[in-house]
Amino acid sequence: MWSESNNYGFENELDYLRSLKKDDSYTFTYPFEYIAKNYGNDDYDIGTADMVVRVQWNDTEAGYTVAYDVPEMDKIDSAEGNGDAASFYESDVYWRLVSDLDGMGISSELRAI
Repeated sequence: MWSESNNYGFENELDYLRSLKKDDSYTFTYPFEYIAKNYGNDDYDIGTADMVVRVQWNDTEAGYTVAYDVPEMDKIDSAEGNGDAASFYESDVYWRLVSDLDGMGISSELRAI
């Protein structure tokens, strides 16, 4: 972490963070499960869909930002007990993404997510 006493040769923290940038963007695809058909009494069929996550460097934020999409979201029925794309991202995909980014050397200080 940049500080005035240990500035790593950079005038300010934004310049330091920009120097740590790995690449401009990455794309990940994560499968996740959803309830395809809910029969009640804890009896249901499970379906699988993919979430496409784009991680892109943002100079203004001096960090990586995230956008995600579920191409087959129209197959996932909220009436069966499913949430929206944001709920799948938060409950399942986010932690896998963070783990992958950590493994690539993109630490939390570089993430604007």
